[in-house]
Amino acid sequence: MDELMGELVRLGFLLTLWAFGIWVGGASVAAWVAWEKGRDPAAWFVMGFFLSPLVALIALSAVPARHLARVRAAQRARCSAGSSRRSSAGAGSC
Repeated sequence: MDELMGELVRLGFLLTLWAFGIWVGGASVAAWVAWEKGRDPAAWFVMGFFLSPLVALIALSAVPARHLARVRAAQRARCSAGSSRRSSAGAGSC
């Protein structure tokens, strides 16, 4: 009976290590996605580690990429500045 308990404890320890590795890997994926979107990867790793990697990835899918937001803001500023100077021909993509 002691051998069986020892094997179960060892199996539980290995499964815990495996699950911890998966959890840290998921938090690392969330950090990588945050880096790709121009966000702070360390903050998103911590959020993914302490909350859940799945929650962090869902939250990352809800926020826009920073570089895209900057491009869109610059385009809006260019369009609004160009609207007063635009000729009657309507050149531009705004």
